[in-house]
Parts: sequence; structure tokens; C-alpha cells
Amino acid sequence: MFKSMPVFAAAIAAIATTTAQAETVKLTTLEWPPYVNADTTGSSTDAVKSAFAASGVTAEVQVFPWNRAVNLAAKDPAWIGLYPEYYDAGADAEKDGDRCVYSAPFGTSPVGFVHRKDNAFDWSSHEDLANYRIGVVQGYINEAKFDGMIADGTLKVDEGPTDASNVEKVAAGRMDAAVIDRNVFENLVATEPRLTDVAGELTFHATDLANHNLLVCFENSDQGHAARDTFNAGL
Repeated sequence: MFKSMPVFAAAIAAIATTTAQAETVKLTTLEWPPYVNADTTGSSTDAVKSAFAASGVTAEVQVFPWNRAVNLAAKDPAWIGLYPEYYDAGADAEKDGDRCVYSAPFGTSPVGFVHRKDNAFDWSSHEDLANYRIGVVQGYINEAKFDGMIADGTLKVDEGPTDASNVEKVAAGRMDAAVIDRNVFENLVATEPRLTDVAGELTFHATDLANHNLLVCFENSDQGHAARDTFNAGL
């Protein structure tokens, strides 16, 4: 009996390791204050971790550049999902897409246009936007009709690497407006030294482009579906 103890101990250790792994999920994200800060803190991270914690699961998160965060969550089995995401029917594996399965909403994102106060930028219909040069962030979803008009060439857009770079271009008069989340804009002009000096010259248009739900995009696998269900149960 004593000779079998090492085998028994190894089996117990393996079970414990499997259980620990089952109680931890890994998610990719991006730096997008105030939703996600460089150190992964922020309102979106708080909401995601709290939902998993309510179901007894620990969420480990890591910040990457956006396009890498998307690719890792979609292709690397070490990562179960990505947040915060806007809904994209083309990515929804439970509809006609093939990239991921979406969680229930854990927050909202008011999206609209920043422009200079002395710029005559104004809009009430999507067709009005064709009169302007508008900045967008490369790889971001903006709004379905707006993105469709970019795809068919109706809208003239300037793709930038970050929200901050787009706001700088607007402030410098290099484009008429830029698509941005209202909270992200307010955070940028309050915290970015290169933008605080021009904050008084900028404004956020009263007409929003969209008010998106914030979601977790889980990998389209049995593990991803299970993680999504666990997350939703904790909301």
C-alpha cells in the first residue's frame, strides 16, 4: 500500500491542476481608457472579472495592440476570448459568422464624432457624412451603415492607428471629424498632455452615431461556449 502512495499523490495533483485550470480563463484586451487601462484596470475589466468571479472563476487578462488581441483570441487556444467588443454579425458564429460567440452585454459605448468648434461639421443622416473627411481607427467597428458606406466608397475616411492620433488630426484641422467613443474622448483630452492644450477647441457632436453594447467575444469552441455561459450566469 505504501508503494502506491506516490502514484496516488500524482493523481491527486493532476486532478487539482485540472480543477485550477478550469477555474481560470485568459482573455485578451486592448488599452482603451477609461474602459481598459495599460495595466488592465478599468471599468470593462472590472465588469468582466466581477462576472466571472460571481461564478467562481478567475479571469486573467492581458493588453495587446487591438489587431493582435483579435488574432490571439481567434487563433491561439491559450486565450478563450476578447473584450470589449461591439457586435459584428460577420463574426457571430451563431449567425452567419465564424469568429466567435458573443456574451450578454456588460456595458455600453456611446459612439459619435469629435470635431473642432470652428468647423461647420454637422449631420443628421448618414448621407450628410459624405461631405466630410472623417477619421476612423484601423480595425475598429464603427456602425453598420457607416462601415458599409466606407466599404462602397461613399465615405472618405482617414484610417489612423489610435483614437489619440485621430483627435490630434482633428485638432490640427487635417480632417473634419473622427469617430470615437464619448468616454474615450473625454478621457483623452483630460489626461493626454498633447491634447489637453487643445481640449477647448474640440467638441463632441450632439448626434451619436451608435450606442453599442460592450461584449466579450469568446472563441467558437466547446470551451468558448462554456466560458460564455459561465460569464453570462455571473452578470
